[in-house]
Amino acid sequence: MNSRLVIVTGANGAVGNSFVQHFLQQDNTTCVAISRSPMETASLNCQVDLLDSQATEATINQLELEGITDAILIHGVGKFKYESECESASVGTTQDEVDDEIFSSNYHTFVNVAEPLIAKLSRKHRRGSKTSLALCAFGSVTDKYKIPFWRSYTYAKDTLRDYIKKLAKSEEWQGLIRGRFINVSTTDTGNENKLRPCATAEEKKYWLKPEKIVEQSVAQLESLTPLWEEIDVYEPLPGFDPQTYYNNYDEIQSKWERQMGLETSR
Repeated sequence: MNSRLVIVTGANGAVGNSFVQHFLQQDNTTCVAISRSPMETASLNCQVDLLDSQATEATINQLELEGITDAILIHGVGKFKYESECESASVGTTQDEVDDEIFSSNYHTFVNVAEPLIAKLSRKHRRGSKTSLALCAFGSVTDKYKIPFWRSYTYAKDTLRDYIKKLAKSEEWQGLIRGRFINVSTTDTGNENKLRPCATAEEKKYWLKPEKIVEQSVAQLESLTPLWEEIDVYEPLPGFDPQTYYNNYDEIQSKWERQMGLETSR
């Protein structure tokens, strides 16, 4: 009988918890919830700071992979920052120009989990195992527009995309690693509500519910093909034209600073 291991990081968050609740109900599936803070869950759970690479490696090394035919890593961790000071679109953003905290929380937290997990599976493969692995992370549907006001976040997500895509297309893994990147619109979470406390009730009507992210991505997560796929999940806003809006930086800045309760100097 096939057996699946699902690891969900950021399991205390709204999105991570929604994935945990889904996979807890699936047959032949062991769900491991990872969080920096204590949690109450029916799944196996681990408390660890994913920025601590040694502690994270020790946590992953404790996981039992015997009999596992498919592993799925769903990474629900990553800080966002609104950066109001900018001169133009961040087409040429480099590592030296991004916020280190934002980059590390989005990129290194993933790598610190993925690398020991991949090493653990590599040892199984050398013994003849054909365990497959899905690597899944999250980004924003706006990443393709390179919005300058969250350039550090987008840069980190693009770097993470490249990392996962390279693994998914690696000849060494011969198709056993598949990559998924779930791009979401504004999502109704506790953090988002704290970040934008002045968003109106009408605006929040179109915030994405975490459960919808699970519903619209789980089939692609479970599928062994294609090796790389990006999935856009959003709540459509009537009359919204993304090309027009995301190229109007004045309108973006005005809306965000209003929703965040900031006074603009303009």
